[in-house]
Amino acid sequence: MATKCFSLVRGRVMRATALDGCGNIRDLECSAIVSEGFISVGFTANIDEGEEITVTNAAGKVCVRDQPTPVLLNYAVTITFCEVNPQLYANLTGQSVVYNNAGDAVGFRVNSDVDASQYAFALELWSNVPGDECEGATPMYGYLLVPFIKGGVFGDFTLENGAVTFTLQNAQTKKNSPWGVGPYNVIDGAAGAPSPLATAITAGDHLHVQLTGIEPPAPGCSCIASGPKSTGATAGTPGAYTPVDSYPPDNFAELSTTHTLTASPATNWTAGQYIVLADGTFANWNGTAWVAGKHA
Repeated sequence: MATKCFSLVRGRVMRATALDGCGNIRDLECSAIVSEGFISVGFTANIDEGEEITVTNAAGKVCVRDQPTPVLLNYAVTITFCEVNPQLYANLTGQSVVYNNAGDAVGFRVNSDVDASQYAFALELWSNVPGDECEGATPMYGYLLVPFIKGGVFGDFTLENGAVTFTLQNAQTKKNSPWGVGPYNVIDGAAGAPSPLATAITAGDHLHVQLTGIEPPAPGCSCIASGPKSTGATAGTPGAYTPVDSYPPDNFAELSTTHTLTASPATNWTAGQYIVLADGTFANWNGTAWVAGKHA
């Protein structure tokens, strides 16, 4: 079994996938975005160095010395953007998107009441491999995965005679990611076929880095859905959408207009039953129409 050494230069693209507070992929119409509109992604290791114990004797000589082994706690992640992508910012922070009258995402808001503990994201990065960057006829790339990041907020920015950049800061990598092998084909599998990771992310994994011959995804402003559009909703506390792994309406306005659902049962739901919309609000079926909130 051979070991392949490689170097990494430049960041090509990133893919950010929206997660819930426990690290599960959120079922959304805009579940992931691929972007090249970033300047840098910085990782700072947070390390517990422990406490050294030293005891000297009456002669002033060290008679007891215990030096602890440093332990990696996690990484602090800082991302600096050169492009405003409202949906991407929402996926990273849980902040809301601003839409125009045509339903296009044209901006974002920063609200101090947003509970950052309920939102997280997975971050994938691709880089170039300098020098001998091909294996035969296959170009090679560096692939970095951070499967569970939480707590990012927008940092300082300045409007001046120059380009405006926005920074996501205070994000921290987390343990116990349920990412598994991931939902995307990112490595060369059997016979070179695109495949998910060869082995699943484990509880203590904060970072995954490897060489791959699979080309990075194309960047753009468009969203990647987590699955099909939901067509039905079954009563519960909360209820479930059908088909399985389908994405819900973005909000109550969309539920009432363009993203209609067939309620099950079709009769009046019982007290306390509801469904959760993509923006975190609730709705329930009164036997005739969808109404906001949990069933009274």
